[in-house]
Amino acid sequence: MNSGRTKVFRISDIWIAAQKSSMFNAVIIVLVLLTIMLVLKPNYLSGENVYQLTKVLTVTALIGFSQMICIASGGLNVSVGATGALCAILAGGSMDALNMGAPLALVIGLLGGAACGLINGLLIFRAGGVGVAFFLTTLATMSVFQGINYTITSGSPFYGIKPGFLAIGDTKLLGLPSSFFIMLAVAFFLVFMFRKMIIGRQILAFGANSKSSELYGVSKFKVVVISSVIAGILAAIAGMMALIRIEAAQPSMGSDWMLLSFAATLIGGTRLTGGKVNVMGVIVGATALTIINNALIHLKVDVYWKALIYGLVILLACTMDRLRYVRK
Repeated sequence: MNSGRTKVFRISDIWIAAQKSSMFNAVIIVLVLLTIMLVLKPNYLSGENVYQLTKVLTVTALIGFSQMICIASGGLNVSVGATGALCAILAGGSMDALNMGAPLALVIGLLGGAACGLINGLLIFRAGGVGVAFFLTTLATMSVFQGINYTITSGSPFYGIKPGFLAIGDTKLLGLPSSFFIMLAVAFFLVFMFRKMIIGRQILAFGANSKSSELYGVSKFKVVVISSVIAGILAAIAGMMALIRIEAAQPSMGSDWMLLSFAATLIGGTRLTGGKVNVMGVIVGATALTIINNALIHLKVDVYWKALIYGLVILLACTMDRLRYVRK
């Protein structure tokens, strides 16, 4: 009888199962990039460089999480960078210009993200709630948030960041910055939300098919507003971590975050059709982007090549994902 036999897993079985993972392509890209850099720079994974890599990775992953929430609900948010930058300016300005303490500045920054998300959510709902309405609304609010940003700063950075605020994300824990562990905590919360919480399941159901989910009792208003608020808070956290990393609230912050948010999400295996997320995939995608950015610095490549390389990597990831889907 075969019922008593122990199933033996072969390497080929593990390889086949790995290929079915939505973040398989991102893992391959990261491994290839790491191999190239280790050949060119044998000390690439030194303790100090890994520390700096994780500080950049943290911000990129948080940006990707913010975009992932919007894509999961069936939308595209182009105001992620403007939201994060505005929140960093609010926090930095409250410490520099108003001499507020670090805890209060942090709360102001997070509330700013929630407010931006709420504004986006209400406007998106009034405009239709999904698809083009999401894109056009956030395109408009991006301009508004950027305008507020430059109005507050008058084009000049805020440098008076309190040491206590910097310690939130710049303290070393196990050789890594504390901001990295904050990002991991956010990632675990998102996994829990989408797997166990009702609102997480409703966001995925609405993103997969908005009309059908509404027929089954899912509230469009609730999903659109809550997902936008969560995305705004995540963008605010990214802004706080970026503020800690560069130790100044600069008006130009977040200018390239829109591309990064889509790149980390798509490379990580999330599809633009909505209804599906891959939290760990976003982290892997952010890792790939971080290595690319860091490699350009190490190899002294002109910074203007960065956008081109990011675009090619996105195209490569999407092509590999499409080929994998066709084979399956």
